[in-house]
Amino acid sequence: MSSSSQPGPAALLRATGFRRLLIGQAVSGLGDWVATLALIALAFEKTHNPTAVAAVLVIRLVPPIFAAPVGGLMADRMDRRLMMVSCDLARGALICLVPFFNIGIVYVIAFVHESISLFFLPARDASVPELAPERTLPLANGLMLASSYGSIPFAAALFSLLRYGAQHVPSSFPLGHLLRTHPTAFAFFFDAATFLVSAAMISRVQISRHEEGKSLHLFSGLMEGFRFAWHNPLLRSLSEGLLVSMFGGGVLFAIGIAYIHQTLHGSDVDFGWLAALWGVGMGIGLTAVRFLIRERGASLVVLAAVVGCGAVLIVMALLPFLWLAFVSAIVFGMAFSIAITVALSIAQQVTEDRLRGRIMGGVQMLFRVGLGAGALGMGAIATKVNVIHPGIGGLDVKMDGNQVGMFAGGIVILVGALAASGVLRERRPTQRESRRGRRKAAA
Repeated sequence: MSSSSQPGPAALLRATGFRRLLIGQAVSGLGDWVATLALIALAFEKTHNPTAVAAVLVIRLVPPIFAAPVGGLMADRMDRRLMMVSCDLARGALICLVPFFNIGIVYVIAFVHESISLFFLPARDASVPELAPERTLPLANGLMLASSYGSIPFAAALFSLLRYGAQHVPSSFPLGHLLRTHPTAFAFFFDAATFLVSAAMISRVQISRHEEGKSLHLFSGLMEGFRFAWHNPLLRSLSEGLLVSMFGGGVLFAIGIAYIHQTLHGSDVDFGWLAALWGVGMGIGLTAVRFLIRERGASLVVLAAVVGCGAVLIVMALLPFLWLAFVSAIVFGMAFSIAITVALSIAQQVTEDRLRGRIMGGVQMLFRVGLGAGALGMGAIATKVNVIHPGIGGLDVKMDGNQVGMFAGGIVILVGALAASGVLRERRPTQRESRRGRRKAAA
C-alpha cells in the first residue's frame, strides 16, 4: 500500500466536526494542566504538607471505579453532544470555586469535578469514530491524546505567568484584590474559560444519536456492556494487557523525580528535561502510529509497544545513568503513546456504536485505575526498600528503592504483554484477509 493511499492529518483536519472537537480539546487540555498545577500549589499553600498534595491525586483515583462505567452508559443513552457541552459548563463553574474554600471542600470539589470528567470522556471517545474519516481512526486518537498531553510544557510556563500576574495585578483591575489574596484564582479562572471554549466548539459538532439508547436502564445496560467486552476475546485480551501495563507504567508518575534526585543525583532541571523528553517521545510515537500499523498490523504494534515500555523501565533500573535516562524517556514516551492510541482504536473499531460509550467508559476506567494504582504500588515499593544487592548473572548489583520500583514496574508490564498476547492471536485472520484484499486490488 502506498503512503498516498493512507489518509494523513490534512484529510482528518478537513473533517469539520472532528476539527472542532480537536480544537476544543486542545484548548481545554491546556487549561486542565494549568489547573492541575494550581491545585497542587493550592493544596500545599493551605496545608504546607506534601501529604495533602498526594491526597488530591489519590482522590482522583476513586471516581473511575463508578463514574466511568455510568458515564459510558449515559453516553449511549443521551445525546452525546449535549452531554459533553453540559459537562464542560459544569466543570467550568466548579473549578472557579476551588481557590475560595478550605482544603476539605477542595477535596470534595476535586472529586465531583473528576467524576464529571468521566462522564465527558466516554462520550468524546465514542464520538471520534463517527467524526473521523475512514482509515484515520488511529491518527484521530493520536491527535486527541496529543491535545491532552502535548500542552504540559506550555501549561507549566503559563501557570507561572498567571501566578505572577495575580500577585502583581493593580488595585484598579476588576477583582484585583481578590486575585492578590487568592493568587491561584487566576489559573482556575483561565481553566474555566477554556471549558467555555470547548463547549462552544462542541455545540457546533453534528453527532448522530441512536434512539434505542433511550430505553437503557442502569443495571441492565451496564451488564450488557460488560458481557459484550467479556465475551469478545479481543476486548478481553486488551483489557487484561492494558490494565496490568498501565499499572506498571504508573511507576514513572510515582518515582520519576525521586529517581532523578536520589538515584542519579540530578536536579529539578534534569527532571524537567526528563518530562520534556518523555513528551517528545509521545509526539514521535503519535506521528509513527499510522506507518507502523500499515506495515505491521495494529495488534502486533500494541504488543510490541507494551513490551517496549517494560523493557525501558528494566534498563533504567539496572543501568542508572542520567544520559541513558534521557534517551529512555524518549523511547518510553513513544511506546506508551503508541500502545494507548492503537489499543483505543482497536476497541472503537470492534464495538458497534450503540455500545461504544459503555466500552469507552470501561477503557477510561482501566486507564485511570491502572495508572493510579501503579503509581501508588510502585511508589510504596520505592519508599519501603532501602538498598538491595541482588545477584544477577553472578554480578553483585546494588539497587536502591527507586531502581527496585522501576524494575518491578517493568516486570509487571511484561506480564501485561503476556496477557495482551491474545490480541495478536485474535487479530491474525483480519490481517490475512487485509493482505489478500490488497493483492486482489493490485491484480
